[in-house]
Amino acid sequence: MGGSESVKGERVGVSYLLRSAVLVFAALVLAIFIIDSGAQGPSATDGDKSPAQIQQATLSVSPTAELKWQGFGASGAWWPGPVSQFSRKAKERLGEILFSASGLHLAQYRYNIGGGGAGVIVPWKAPPTFYVGPGNYNWGADPAGIEFLEMADRYHVRDLVGFVNSAPPAFTTNHLACGGSLNPNEIVQYATYLAQVIQGIKEHFHVQVNYVSPMNEPDNNFGSCKQEGMAVPVSLRARLVVAVGQELAKYAPWCKEIADESSKVSTLLLPHLYEWAKQPQVAKYLAVVAHHLYDFPHRNVLSEMASKISPLGIPSWMTEICCYNGAHFGYQYDPTMVSGMWLAHTIYTDITFGRDRAFDWWTAVSPNLGCSPLAAPGCWNQVNYLGRNDGLAYYDLNGAKNGDQNFYLTKRYYVFGNFSRFILPGATLHAVQSDSPAVFALAARTRSEWTVVVGNSTVAGGPTTLEIDFPHTKVGRGELIPTAALLTDPGASWKNADLPDVKGSIAVASIPPDSVLTYVFRVR
Repeated sequence: MGGSESVKGERVGVSYLLRSAVLVFAALVLAIFIIDSGAQGPSATDGDKSPAQIQQATLSVSPTAELKWQGFGASGAWWPGPVSQFSRKAKERLGEILFSASGLHLAQYRYNIGGGGAGVIVPWKAPPTFYVGPGNYNWGADPAGIEFLEMADRYHVRDLVGFVNSAPPAFTTNHLACGGSLNPNEIVQYATYLAQVIQGIKEHFHVQVNYVSPMNEPDNNFGSCKQEGMAVPVSLRARLVVAVGQELAKYAPWCKEIADESSKVSTLLLPHLYEWAKQPQVAKYLAVVAHHLYDFPHRNVLSEMASKISPLGIPSWMTEICCYNGAHFGYQYDPTMVSGMWLAHTIYTDITFGRDRAFDWWTAVSPNLGCSPLAAPGCWNQVNYLGRNDGLAYYDLNGAKNGDQNFYLTKRYYVFGNFSRFILPGATLHAVQSDSPAVFALAARTRSEWTVVVGNSTVAGGPTTLEIDFPHTKVGRGELIPTAALLTDPGASWKNADLPDVKGSIAVASIPPDSVLTYVFRVR
């Protein structure tokens, strides 16, 4: 049961809520075990009210290509260490879950270039560093991280991104991997180290990391030291981007640079973006504006972000999001469709209004279940308030010792897959207008196919009849042939659904409440 891919999506009962409420204080005590990956205290998420039932909705797909899609992804922090101790069979299973076409089919994988963990008080969040001294590296220092980076490469994941939470202590102001800042006197040396790591990974492991991020949430030094973290003041970010770009040109010219991975859009990215991104020479080296989404911004804020990034002439990526508990960033483990629908709406809102060309979840796999499936079988399938909504899949942190080497898949996992398995790199995204506030959609076009991912956020009642209008889509005869319909809802995960009926340029289908449905049409 523990390794089952099907999540029932049960709603937590009132009695369970009452019992769980008394555990909130205990959650604070257990904070050392919780991933501390986002900004503190974000505002409530943007979302539409969901009526009990919508009888019919019309979706109109624009003929105009809005942007070219780069990919969906997730990070390898910090699970490779514990999971590397699992059996080969379990690790191969995880590769299928994350990277295969029958799994999430991730197009981006974020490899955490560790800073060595000096000062970090949670051992499994202290990734090792290759750095020994100037020009001196121990390429055997991170076998676990490299194992899964190589796995992603074997699955032909398109974008392998190296990202840094903290530089090694030699380059920080407090000589630790948390609680300090990048030393302004060590920027060039740090940039050299980073470029040489990218070079060394290719030379020693035959893996080409094609993007690198030299700072992560540089607005926070993570002074609690529950994880690696390093502040980079706004005044130093342009210098850092230029220095890394110059060193990459010497040692790893195939690798591009992304920055600055600010944790919040409204208060940290937007006010400071031009302060560093418009500085001389930055445009020469900056390939992507990367940002996180921990203020869970309203669509108006995302539209403002898109307008502000556009004059820079480069794309933007959303590179980290997690941990929404129904009100803000905080404690909760919710494997149900409640969290799944939140994720679907977040993906839709970010891409439609923020115009990001990539969307990366925080950590692909998390141990923060808030319970032990061995001690309480089935607990992984219920809401609790000791865990975190930080993973797509989950595992037992002690699985190598206690034998629980299952991976527990949430509805977030399946909803993410409704997008990531079908909207692939190179597709063009088209705006979709909906006449219902509760029904939303993304549409993607390749030379031979249309993909439409539809979310129905009504919470009760019967199914909604959909009319999907594809105007001006003639290719040859312009005939639309439905080939796939994949449903995720409280009772099903990636279930084959009825194919739409097509008449001319209109597809007619039915979508249940509280669900995400992916439709694929061949065009001939």
